[in-house]
Amino acid sequence: MERKTAALTDIKVLDEAAGIVEAFTNSMGVEDSDGDILEITAFDSSIKNNLPLPALVGHDPNAVVGKVIAAQAVESADGTARLYNRIQFNLDTQAGRDSFSNIAGGFVRSWSVGFNIPDGAVELDRQDGATVRRIKDLDWVEVSSVLRGASPDTATISAKSQDDDELETDKRVLPPHETGVIQEPWDGRAAVRRLNRDDPDAYEDAFAYLEYGENPDAKGSYRFIHHEVARNGVVGDANVVACQTGIGILNGARGGTTIPDSDKQGVWAHLASHLTDGGYEPPELKDALPDANAADTAAEVQADRVPAETDATEGLVARLLTSRLRRAKHVFEQRLDNR
Repeated sequence: MERKTAALTDIKVLDEAAGIVEAFTNSMGVEDSDGDILEITAFDSSIKNNLPLPALVGHDPNAVVGKVIAAQAVESADGTARLYNRIQFNLDTQAGRDSFSNIAGGFVRSWSVGFNIPDGAVELDRQDGATVRRIKDLDWVEVSSVLRGASPDTATISAKSQDDDELETDKRVLPPHETGVIQEPWDGRAAVRRLNRDDPDAYEDAFAYLEYGENPDAKGSYRFIHHEVARNGVVGDANVVACQTGIGILNGARGGTTIPDSDKQGVWAHLASHLTDGGYEPPELKDALPDANAADTAAEVQADRVPAETDATEGLVARLLTSRLRRAKHVFEQRLDNR
C-alpha cells in the first residue's frame, strides 16, 4: 500500500461534542517529494464507493480512532486541488478521545492517506528533465494522523478567531506590486511547474497569498498564482485571465476558497491592482455574509458540496440545488470568457 503525507497548519473543529473535524489531507495536480503527481480526479471513485473510511494513527490497522464521513476534491485557480475530509473521531474510546485532542490542539500536525494503485493507473512523464509518476486513479483505503508530512499545498481549514486572523493577515497576503500586464490564455498548472524549487523570491512575485504557518521556501505553500513564468523559472507579467479567475474564486467560483474572510480583501486588492494597471476594470469583491448565515463561508461551502451522513433530506435537496446553480453559473461565466 502506498502513502502520501500532508503537513497541517490549523484545524477546524465542527462539533467538539461529536468529535468532528474537517481538514485538507492531501494535494493533487502538483509534484510531491516522492516525484509523484496525483491527478485531481484520482480520489473520485474512492470517494464515491469507499466511504466511510477508517481514520488511523500512524497507519496502524489496530489503532482505529475514527472515520472519514465525507470527502471532496477542491480545485484551486492554478489547476491543482486539495482533498477535503470531514472526520469523526470515536469518542467512546480512549484512543479516539486522545487522537481528537491531539489534532484539535495542534499537537499532531500531519495527515497521511493510504491507498493501493490499480493496474494501468500510472503513467510516466518527463518534467524538467526528471521522470514523474502520474497517478490517474487509486483505491483509497485509510487516512492517518502522523508526525511528518511531505505532500505540498495542503492545509486544514482554519478555526482561528477573527482577532487572530486580523493579526496574521499581514503575514499571509502578499502586497501588491507593479509589473507588466498581459492578456493571454492562462495555464496555472504550467506556471507553477515552471517555478524553480526553493526560490521564495520568485514565489512572492508569482503568487498573492502564503498559507499561514507553511514553509515560505516551498512553492506548495503559496496560492493564487497569477503571473506568467518562463521555462527557466523567471516570473514575468501578470496575466489578466489569471487575475480575473482568482477574483472569481474569492467570490465563490469553482467551490470558492478556504482562506479567512479577513484575508480576501488583501488578495483581491493584489489581483485588482494588476487589472487596474493593465486598464481593466476589476470585478468587485462580494462581501462575506455574517456568521449567522454560514452557507457561504469557506468551511460551509465545503459542507454544501459534501453533505454529512446525518443531513436531513430537505437540507440535502437544498444543498444539491445550490451546488447545481453554482455549477451552472460557472459554466455561463466560462462561455462569456470564451466569446
